[in-house]
Amino acid sequence: MNELQRQHYLSALGVDTYMPRWHLPFAPQSFPCELPEAQPDYAPIVTLESKIEINAAPIQIHKSTSIGNALVSPVNNLMGDILETKKTTISGSKPVSAADILSQLDSKPIGIDGFSLSIWRPSDGVMIIDTRNTKLALPTELLLNNILRVVLSSYALKAKEEVLRWPMIENSFTKRTENDARIELQTWLSVQHEIKPVSHLWLMGTNAASYLLHEDVIFQDSIFQPKKLADSSIQALILPSLNELLQSPSTKQKLFSAIRQYHSVQQ
Repeated sequence: MNELQRQHYLSALGVDTYMPRWHLPFAPQSFPCELPEAQPDYAPIVTLESKIEINAAPIQIHKSTSIGNALVSPVNNLMGDILETKKTTISGSKPVSAADILSQLDSKPIGIDGFSLSIWRPSDGVMIIDTRNTKLALPTELLLNNILRVVLSSYALKAKEEVLRWPMIENSFTKRTENDARIELQTWLSVQHEIKPVSHLWLMGTNAASYLLHEDVIFQDSIFQPKKLADSSIQALILPSLNELLQSPSTKQKLFSAIRQYHSVQQ
């Protein structure tokens, strides 16, 4: 490309300086651009010294230097020096082993897949959060309604199921570690408690309990027990998910006993 045209394009793109790193195959040889002489805004004063300089022979600028039978361009000379420096840097660098790569991968936090939670608010001050599993397609809402009628006769499902999906913002650059899920969901619950205070909270299933409780709480060891939420005065009752209850009906007796004891203490 003509150098003046190239500089015009680079200026339009906002590129101040540009230097090619290597010469493309079959590309024409680069050569220095002969820029037009800048015309002064005023008529220069002609003196004796200036006349001597004007009459002097112009300095010849060679576009290329001949070495033997080869024609070497100044740009190619510069490119050769850059490439040689690059080779020296690469050859002197420390080799990377597979053990180093594995150690770096082990140090990075492990990401988790997205999940969703079912939320019900059957009455003022009561919130039920259940771990969803839509692949099973079981009548979970009907089971919950029956549990509320048997254990808490005055309660009934007045609102429809709300679905809370995590991550809440679908973004490929969003971090998806366990700690990120725990911070985001606990913040959400704190905001809900500020808007509408929660006095009775059921956390049903692994995802509901693992991410809304402190990270030291183990779900399997805490089933049918009340646990205090992190940075909150709320005590949540840890229960199996509705899908697990439908698949293991024998656990319903423990469920009814735990719910009655929990609500009697909270009242």
